[in-house]
Amino acid sequence: MISAVFKANITKEIIALEISGHAMSGPHGYDIVCAGVSAVVISTVNNLSRLGKIDPILETDDREGGYLYLELPDDLSDQQIALSQMLLQACYYALKDDIQTEYPQSLRVSLA
Repeated sequence: MISAVFKANITKEIIALEISGHAMSGPHGYDIVCAGVSAVVISTVNNLSRLGKIDPILETDDREGGYLYLELPDDLSDQQIALSQMLLQACYYALKDDIQTEYPQSLRVSLA
């Protein structure tokens, strides 16, 4: 199962995201849950950089796969904060309301 944990600060802004695990919903290369989660998360990371000029703290497991940690830096402008919240909330809802709803046995999304 893939676990997606979004971490929020005291004002309910998403400040970090940790994805771990494997969906195991199909053979390697044909796992649509893994592909969907990967597409949503990688797009979010790329758009933080591309649209917001934000360089998030990133950790990945390049050898085994199945792990990504993203944390927003502390020195964002008000405009970058607003954009990052739109992108991270869109990522959260895409994973929770779209993918998890269809594949609850393969993906668990939470907000802490």
